[in-house]
Amino acid sequence: MKKIIFIVLSFFLFSVNAMASNIQVGKKLPEIQVKSDGLLVPDYEIKDNKMVFKKDGDIHFTEWNSTSCSGRVKCIYHLAARNGIDEINKPFIDALIKANLPEKLPDSPYKTITILNLDDALWGTSSIAKSRFKKSQKKFSFAYYVADEDGVAQKEWGLKKNNSAVIILDQNDKVLFFKEGKLTPKEINKAVTLIKDSLKNNSNS
Repeated sequence: MKKIIFIVLSFFLFSVNAMASNIQVGKKLPEIQVKSDGLLVPDYEIKDNKMVFKKDGDIHFTEWNSTSCSGRVKCIYHLAARNGIDEINKPFIDALIKANLPEKLPDSPYKTITILNLDDALWGTSSIAKSRFKKSQKKFSFAYYVADEDGVAQKEWGLKKNNSAVIILDQNDKVLFFKEGKLTPKEINKAVTLIKDSLKNNSNS
């Protein structure tokens, strides 16, 4: 009986590790395609050297491919569409804003990409989560927002449900940093530093 339990536990642990290995630091992020709903595309204009949402503008959706930002340094912020999940790594997002990274124009060398897993929303709350997501896009029109209706990113990258994840990529889509769950202050500093260093290296190459 103990042997059977050991085999079952070993298989379970192997399965968890196999899922987690889909994203590996030092390797390219596995390519995914989000077809429903996809990337939010806001009507914007340039004001004070920054993309801002147009008055009476609208937001459209288009398919999003994870390689569409190749050539730029980027941070992918993945989170489940559940109440309170956005608070898990709020200190990290605050640190990104404070860092004042070069992302406010269409051709900026850096972009923050927020992916909302609507497939992980509680029953009946998906439309509410999407509405709030659109409001965030209007406030930060220069950032990329991806509404993932089918949870493609979570499934293909083997991410945990009901959680938050941070993935830092260089201009060649190589993973520089990856963490699921709450980042410690030390990890926040490391992630922001990696972004800045990668931007410097990219500009010097």
